[in-house]
Amino acid sequence: MAGGGTAAPRRPLTLPEVEPGSENERLGVARDSMLRNPLILKAELGKPQRNCYTLPGFDFSYGLYVHRTDGGVPEAIGQWNTAKPRTGSVQKMPRDFITMNRGALKAGYTTARELNLYYKAKDIRCKDDEYNRFKRCPPKVPADLTYGITARLGLISVLFQTVTLVKRRSVPPIEKCL
Repeated sequence: MAGGGTAAPRRPLTLPEVEPGSENERLGVARDSMLRNPLILKAELGKPQRNCYTLPGFDFSYGLYVHRTDGGVPEAIGQWNTAKPRTGSVQKMPRDFITMNRGALKAGYTTARELNLYYKAKDIRCKDDEYNRFKRCPPKVPADLTYGITARLGLISVLFQTVTLVKRRSVPPIEKCL
């Protein structure tokens, strides 16, 4: 390539392009798919590898055509696509295993099979107010509780205060700079 330009990408090798006596010549029945298989295809001397795909024909269109009826402004105003209100689906409350286990023990059921049969016979669900997430509130905390790491006793004691004051008094005051 004289001039330093980049060459056009090489398209896949085809049967008419295979020269007699070349590495890619095949005896017997030769198919185009043999020339696209990188395991069978031999590298051509002095040429870059043909690692590309064949493009579809000229009549091929990329993408999908979406059929739409465009009636303009009258159609847009005449047919409002609004969100339909959702019907409230009845939520099945979770099982109340605490109450069911208590009832099973009172009835004398102790094995896993007996408990499973009891659960099927007595399907007790949680009440609405028990399962309500807005009912739950943060735990009660005493008013005098301080969050965080507790201070060391030496930092709070009077001894620390007196030692600090003595050190401050022993250092001569710094003269003010102009």
